[in-house]
Order: sequence, then structure tokens, then C-alpha cells
Amino acid sequence: MRIDNSFLAANRIGPSLETTLIGKGEDEEEKKGIAGGFEKIFDDLWNATAEASAASRADTAKILTGELDDLPAMMVTAEKSGITFEYNLTVRSKVIDAYTEIMRTSV
Repeated sequence: MRIDNSFLAANRIGPSLETTLIGKGEDEEEKKGIAGGFEKIFDDLWNATAEASAASRADTAKILTGELDDLPAMMVTAEKSGITFEYNLTVRSKVIDAYTEIMRTSV
């Protein structure tokens, strides 16, 4: 299964997530095997989603308390958080679909 990273490259969601999906650290994946590579990809996806969500919550709190006056910047942060979350769910769904398809095949 190949993860399409054109979305990440075009929108620059997160440099750590983008470099992970594009192929940085291929030597480590070869040493760990395929399972270790998938684990790293999903860990990085989860961490990028958590970081974006935390940044969005922090900016929202700053807007509400009056510490931040830049509403468009807060909205951009919130959209990035939403996009990374949706991307994470899409990747998870694709992996689950691939797993169920593999399990359905007869040997």
C-alpha cells in the first residue's frame, strides 16, 4: 500500500510528517522491517495531529483571553488542526480497509 503524500507536499501541513511519509529514515525502516516503518509512520501521524490540536487550543484560548488579536492566524491554525485530524482518520481507514481486504483473500 502506497500512501499518497501529494497532499502533504502541496499544503505543507507539517515538516516532520511530510519527511516521514516521503521517505526520510529509510535505512531505519530497513533495519526494523516493514512493521517498524509502519509503526513510525503512525506514531508521527498521531504526534503531528496532537501537536496541531494543542496549538489550535492554545491559540483559541489566547483569542478568548485577549492575548492574541490575530484572528486569521488562529483560524489558519484551527484549519491545520482539522486537516491533520481528517488526514489521520483517512490513513487509518485506508489501512483498516487494506487489512480487511487481505484477510478476505483465500490462500
